[in-house]
Amino acid sequence: MASLQSIREFARRITVNYLELHFLINNAGLAVSKYEETIDGFEITMGVNHFGHFLLTELLLPLLKRSIPSRIIILSSIAHYRGRLIKPDLQIQPKKYGEVKAYCLSKLANTMHAVELSERLRDSGITVVSVHPGVVKTEILRDVKSFALKCFIAVNRPRVISPWKGVQTIMYTVLSDNLISGGYYSNCALKEPSKIVKNKEEIIWLRNRTRELLGIDKLVTAND
Repeated sequence: MASLQSIREFARRITVNYLELHFLINNAGLAVSKYEETIDGFEITMGVNHFGHFLLTELLLPLLKRSIPSRIIILSSIAHYRGRLIKPDLQIQPKKYGEVKAYCLSKLANTMHAVELSERLRDSGITVVSVHPGVVKTEILRDVKSFALKCFIAVNRPRVISPWKGVQTIMYTVLSDNLISGGYYSNCALKEPSKIVKNKEEIIWLRNRTRELLGIDKLVTAND
């Protein structure tokens, strides 16, 4: 997910080898302690967590549309509440980098992306949601050295859940017949996202700026 060329090749293989695709779960994610860039020059947290998923989703949308009913499930996080859009390029500069800030920004972008997609694909037969799986015990923070974040993890250790429990809300959004497209789900229930997630102007700005940075000429719509 850190290489646009690799993502394009993966999407090509999927569309060539599979006639149908009913579920796309965007689950790749990372958090790193030091500023790094992807091979394409993006700050790596946003590059993997947002830009990579955005491109992959666009490339697979035609197949998802041919396979309706289908669903796109974007892994977000409770961290999105602390996220703030950084303009004009959606990326923290090296001298201002902080792993928590970068991660929260990427999760905000994920949640807003789900809302934008749900509006763009309205009445297409594709349902789009974002999911906070919980504070799950995984290896995502293996490279994080932030003292503040380590303190946060220590305080919240009793709330840390197993991967088996963490996947429950994801499976709920896969199997439920009562999803609201564009919704943000946690603990197998619809939750209220941060206020900016409902700001249509900011959602459109995020979509258009992401498209520009990725060099995407035209976005897939419900009428394509």
